[in-house]
Amino acid sequence: MTATIESKGDIESICKTGALTAGSSAELVFRSWDDVSPPFTLKIRDPSGKMVVDRVLRELPTGRPQSAPPITFTVSIVGTYKILIKELYGRASGEATLNVT
Repeated sequence: MTATIESKGDIESICKTGALTAGSSAELVFRSWDDVSPPFTLKIRDPSGKMVVDRVLRELPTGRPQSAPPITFTVSIVGTYKILIKELYGRASGEATLNVT
């Protein structure tokens, strides 16, 4: 099975999509070209609309050394996962779709 991720906005979502299948774990990191200020809100919905992740992040996980660890969640079913991340007190945000087939 394969997976693809499409991201748009000020904060880009990045996921290793090589061997992502239903039942496996997805790891997300984020990248921003502009300076963004914590905290951030992160919401991830599965294809049925159920909220999988709803949390406030103190630091943006970037995958770089000394960064916060990646956000990990279980891909429970095949379909399109919707990812929304935004600054809690700012204007920067990002939307992404993770398509698991």
